[in-house]
Amino acid sequence: MRKILFISLALMLAACGVVQPVQQEQATPIIATVLVTVIAPTEVVPPTAVPLPTQAPTEIPTLAPTETLAPTATTAATNTAAPASAGVQSSDLTPVYVDNTLGKGVFTNIAFSSDLITLNCYPREFEITMTALHPDVTRAEMYYRVLEAPSFFRYSDWYLVGNLNSDGKGGFYTTFKATDISPDWRSLDQAVIEFQFVGVNKGGGTVDRTQKIERLVSYYKECP
Repeated sequence: MRKILFISLALMLAACGVVQPVQQEQATPIIATVLVTVIAPTEVVPPTAVPLPTQAPTEIPTLAPTETLAPTATTAATNTAAPASAGVQSSDLTPVYVDNTLGKGVFTNIAFSSDLITLNCYPREFEITMTALHPDVTRAEMYYRVLEAPSFFRYSDWYLVGNLNSDGKGGFYTTFKATDISPDWRSLDQAVIEFQFVGVNKGGGTVDRTQKIERLVSYYKECP
């Protein structure tokens, strides 16, 4: 029996072969590959020099100051002097200082630089100045009307000339010209110009108006 078992074992070994020990495979070493990118240096091209002008700029000649000619006697007479027949010179003009009571607490120191104005002679305009007395007045409006003289029978409506100039300190001023008069009344040979001034506050409301400044300025179409 033992012999049979020995033979069976031998046959089994022969069939399976001798079991060889398993040889462990060596691990393949991993070699890290590092890629190094080599950038070739870019050649720096020096800036191109700006070519110098081959010809110097033309020199600008300096002009000698032109002699200013004095106005001829004719021009000076036209601009500053009245016709000989008028007999009115700048020294003959009479300023008008309006009574402060006519300012009615709205304006004070109302003054006209002349008591007459003409359309075709001298003076053709005059200056108007005044000072705001009421603290709320920020703007001044001027109205005028025309009375036919010497009868004073016909008279115009009141016309709004517009706003006076302001110095920002309560002072107002303007230049009144004969051409500011309505053409319908400008044709009169003789007339009287009357004025009224309105004080306006910052919001555009009327603070108050002066009294009518009557018959203090005369108008003539031709020389008086």
